[in-house]
Amino acid sequence: MKRPYKILLFSFLLLSSGCSPKKNSPLEEVLRLAGANRHELERVIAHYKADPADSLKLKAAEFLILNIPGKYSEYYEALWEDVATVNLRWSSSSDKSKVLDTYKLDNPVRKDDINHITADYLISNIDLAFQAWNDKPWGKYISFDTFCEEILPYRIGTEPLENWREKVLASFADINNSLKEDSTITAVEACGKVNDVLPRFRLDKDFSNMSFTQLMATTRGMCDSQAALAAFVMRGLGIPVTIDFTPQWRNHPTGHSWNSVCDSAGQHISFMGTETNPHGSHQGNTLQKAKAYRKTYKHHRVVETDETHTPLLFQDNLYDISSEHNNMTSVAIPVKYHPQIQTGKVFLALFYDSEWRLTGHGEIDSDSIHFQHIGKDILYLPICYTDGDQTPAGDPFYIDADGKTHILSPDSLDSLMAFGSITPGNDLSLSGRMVDAIFESSETPDFSKTRIVHEITETPKLYNKVKLKYPIACRYIRYKAPENSYCNVSEITLYDLSGDKLEGIHIGSPGSYRDLGDTADKAFDGDITTFYDAAGPEESWTGLDFGEDKKIAAIHYSPRLANTGIYEGYEYELFCWADNGWKSIGKKVATGQAIEFNAPRDALLYLDNNTAKKKGKIFFILNGGLFYYN
Repeated sequence: MKRPYKILLFSFLLLSSGCSPKKNSPLEEVLRLAGANRHELERVIAHYKADPADSLKLKAAEFLILNIPGKYSEYYEALWEDVATVNLRWSSSSDKSKVLDTYKLDNPVRKDDINHITADYLISNIDLAFQAWNDKPWGKYISFDTFCEEILPYRIGTEPLENWREKVLASFADINNSLKEDSTITAVEACGKVNDVLPRFRLDKDFSNMSFTQLMATTRGMCDSQAALAAFVMRGLGIPVTIDFTPQWRNHPTGHSWNSVCDSAGQHISFMGTETNPHGSHQGNTLQKAKAYRKTYKHHRVVETDETHTPLLFQDNLYDISSEHNNMTSVAIPVKYHPQIQTGKVFLALFYDSEWRLTGHGEIDSDSIHFQHIGKDILYLPICYTDGDQTPAGDPFYIDADGKTHILSPDSLDSLMAFGSITPGNDLSLSGRMVDAIFESSETPDFSKTRIVHEITETPKLYNKVKLKYPIACRYIRYKAPENSYCNVSEITLYDLSGDKLEGIHIGSPGSYRDLGDTADKAFDGDITTFYDAAGPEESWTGLDFGEDKKIAAIHYSPRLANTGIYEGYEYELFCWADNGWKSIGKKVATGQAIEFNAPRDALLYLDNNTAKKKGKIFFILNGGLFYYN
């Protein structure tokens, strides 16, 4: 009966004396922040300080606790079964916001680890992490620092906490045993073997950060979820793995996440969790990116400034790993707007979809702004940041594929710019998507029995007129596109034997690409500047229901236009980027398929089609000609 008393007394003495950190030490500050949960964190320290053999585990515990501030879980009111239901219903739902409202996924409850985590949870995590590290053949090549960042962390993101290491060992017991028995296997080879047995993901709407159990149950989501599941499983099996990402692609509305595994030499080799193994090709190592970062557990800021002058991206714990990627270069550009630069820090934004999206960071000296390891063939703007507001610190600049920097200054001399007629390399760049498309007639709305009326065998011109050798009588007619064309078509008009336009009720495939509104009915709206852009690359179609049999004698059609051409009678307005925004240079109505403006020769410009209410692509002069970006 005396033994429990002695253990309790020993623990108390540890907590009240030798275990207690020095006053004002970083560890003591964390314990103070823990408030009522301080005792749980002190229990972890006492547990490992009790046995000198656990000195390395004690360091690991201190690492986790020192960096615990800011770590938290997000919990939703909905049961997990509801979240799974949302995942299953998302793709087929016509009202996605209603689905989220129904299952109450929009307002999570935040629980900070420092105030809620238990000693038992941390001790179990540390013990299992060390076990996985020590019982693998490659473990002896993994440094303690790498272990702390890439195996030890008890969480991946803001997922609900669970004993995921135990679940990983149970779910992947067979491969875990085989890895332990292979004395020559490397961490990289093990990563490939484990990745091969991970469940394949259906790329779908991403929800909140999910736990290991939730990810395994759902196997749906985007790259963030794939990378998270890979990190859970790899770390649970003692494989040092990170989550890397780029915040914004050059020509896509979002960024991308992937993984990297640390080899015996300390080098990181990228892979795509659940999809592509190390040394394989995936978006993270093949597509051009502006910057790349690695998420860390340790408190590490890429930019050390106060919160007011630090964008949210750089308030997270990150390492800049852009130097590990190809096609990067470093530049120095002139400082232009001195009054806005007060913190000594500048940031980098790239241009996408009519806005500047933050992606990088730089340094400034007396007359230059320096950006290290940034991607080529990308348009950038140096900016300063204050409380959510971005202000330019210099002119936009473009880095070409060879790494040459082109400053796009509105202060350059004016030059006469001619915007020419529609050409295959200009507005008709997408016309090839109509090749192999067909027009089909039918007497039933499901087109179960069809007749080919016309097949497009050559790349179409702007206006294409087909007179049928034998007029076709039918109630239903459709334009059916080949795969990977997104059914791109600008305009379709059908005529009878008298040359009169045939009218009908629109029918066709639902939706549009990224829900941007370029739906199938746009092919029959009489406006050549609008177009149908299907929801997916697979076979889609658009057509008409005449209500009764009509005889089709002729078909006129036009391919999707890039809207960079000039249309007679349309009003155009030229804009130039100057100071902190777009400035109008002037308006003109086209009298033909060409128009001219005087504009600064080296500036960043775009031409609006005011009549069609279409914003044109941005462009600038490059190598003596107009270069349309994106």
